[in-house]
Amino acid sequence: MMDLFSEGNTVYVIDTSGLIMLESTFKKDNPVFAAIWEEIEDLIKQGCFKTIDFVEQEINDYEGKEDFLKKWVKKWKKHLLVDTDAASFNEAIPIINAEYNTGFLNARKQAEGKEEADPYLIGYCKVHNCTLIASESKTKNNKIPAVSKRNGVRCIDINDFLIERGLRMERKK
Repeated sequence: MMDLFSEGNTVYVIDTSGLIMLESTFKKDNPVFAAIWEEIEDLIKQGCFKTIDFVEQEINDYEGKEDFLKKWVKKWKKHLLVDTDAASFNEAIPIINAEYNTGFLNARKQAEGKEEADPYLIGYCKVHNCTLIASESKTKNNKIPAVSKRNGVRCIDINDFLIERGLRMERKK
């Protein structure tokens, strides 16, 4: 992966919240948003848009009626998903310890003994110098953007991603 960085390519790693926001706001079956999904799928093919195995688990654990993300993640699994490696686990441990009582970690998941993606996403992005995409509050101290910042990880939302990639809707004239 290091060769991507030498070329100056940003590698984006998306959180469950980012995927949900993307899907709910920019429906893939709406032709108005085709360019967004084409850009993302091109980035996936280039190895520049990823998520980790914990996010796949969160998507697959969802029990609601919407199944688009489950199908989409499964379709792109080979190029989209990365296993959380040992270095990312090691980076996540101090994040979990520091944020244990802040509300950053989901109390229900902790009570059920389930891991959640957030500290591992931040750990992965820190180790691999990736930009994290999350659609959580930028003003709350116990959400991904603030925790990312405290850990030296660049975190943007879907809107920032679209701007950064130069994607925009244009009116017919």
